[in-house]
Amino acid sequence: MELIPTGIPGLDKALSGGFSRGTSVLIAGNPGTGKTHLAIHILDNNMKRGLKGAYVSFAETKRQFYENARESGVDFDELEAKGLFRFYDMLTMPENEMKDFLDFLIQELVEWKPDIIVFDSVTVLGQIFGTAMLRSFLHSIIGRIVNTLNALAILIDEIPYGEKRVGFGVEEFVVDGVIVLEMERQREVIKRYLTIPKMRGRKITKSTYEYVITEYGIDVITTPELKFTGREINTRERIKTGIPEFDELIGGGFYRGSINLIAGPTGSGKTIFALTMASNMAKQGLNVLYVTFEEVPGALSETMERLGLADHFRVVSLVPEAMTPLQYYALIKNLMNENLSDVLFIDSISAMKSHMDERDFIRALRYLQLLAKEKDITFIMTYIPQDPNALPSAGFSTLMDSITILDYELPKKSGDSIRRYLLVLKSRHSEHKAVLREFKITRGGIEIV
Repeated sequence: MELIPTGIPGLDKALSGGFSRGTSVLIAGNPGTGKTHLAIHILDNNMKRGLKGAYVSFAETKRQFYENARESGVDFDELEAKGLFRFYDMLTMPENEMKDFLDFLIQELVEWKPDIIVFDSVTVLGQIFGTAMLRSFLHSIIGRIVNTLNALAILIDEIPYGEKRVGFGVEEFVVDGVIVLEMERQREVIKRYLTIPKMRGRKITKSTYEYVITEYGIDVITTPELKFTGREINTRERIKTGIPEFDELIGGGFYRGSINLIAGPTGSGKTIFALTMASNMAKQGLNVLYVTFEEVPGALSETMERLGLADHFRVVSLVPEAMTPLQYYALIKNLMNENLSDVLFIDSISAMKSHMDERDFIRALRYLQLLAKEKDITFIMTYIPQDPNALPSAGFSTLMDSITILDYELPKKSGDSIRRYLLVLKSRHSEHKAVLREFKITRGGIEIV
């Protein structure tokens, strides 16, 4: 059976490849769950590969729809100019003319032969004509389009707040597939769930997934049951930090696909340590992405200029927000894919933890660990522990391939300088040296004494 993919990797995986041609699918959910957002990105993804799409709207005018779509990154003006898209405005159609226009619409669609037709929303159609007309529309009109064109019909439906019933209670029994979008608030976090209770002709191994709405569209996350990739990790291939004495301490450098922690109290030099390594790695020709939750890019640039470090890598400054572990996973994954990163720095994961409970924080790090192994990307993260001595017993320490602890000693008399120390507590698959070493912050970055 020929499939029409959604173009959303996680959703296509959930649907075993996509939707079957010649079927009708209902997308239902409360207001604000992203139903229209999902539909327009399925259309856009398929029109980019040459399929034709039509959108029949009972909820928005053409101008409103096109403007809202542009905010979601989809330009329907361009697609319409290419002859790949048509929009039908049913909102401004007088009720006494709508039935005749629907007959005309069906005839035009049959002649134009779109591959995908979206009806938004059948709830409005039911409110105008009643349940009996809605049932007839779903059975006969949608059936005629789907069967004649061997197309995919996507119907959007509202679920009122506080109710489980979809629309008028008849839609889900007529269509071939149902996708339900839900959201719930847990403290500061909004969690969104996509459920597939019904999908004829497709093998559905798991029915519920978390999804996020991003500037790229909708990302359906399939990570909760992720297992380590079967690819063998080459621990002999090392990425040098550019600090020779530190490379020696960790067994020759960080190996690809490893996840590494630089931990220490405020003022111990974690950010400068990370910036020094990022600069040195970029000089080696590696594609380095530096994500900071605690500094603006301008402040980091000033620090690097003061230290004489090259800034030939991308810095992304993010405001730490309340997100689920999967939302952080999706954010980091999209940034890495966008930058084709070899090495990713996160400064610091303490900012992530401030918006999570311990269980979710460990789960977020678990997903990042799996992402590092899957993509063969080296992660280096900074962290402020409440008690450095308790770090080895922290729940997430087992997820780390290496842990380096930084600390400092305050001057005891006037004229003395602060003294900083580091200890490589752990370096998996390495003959590391667990000896205390003093280091200094100099022009050029970190210098181990």
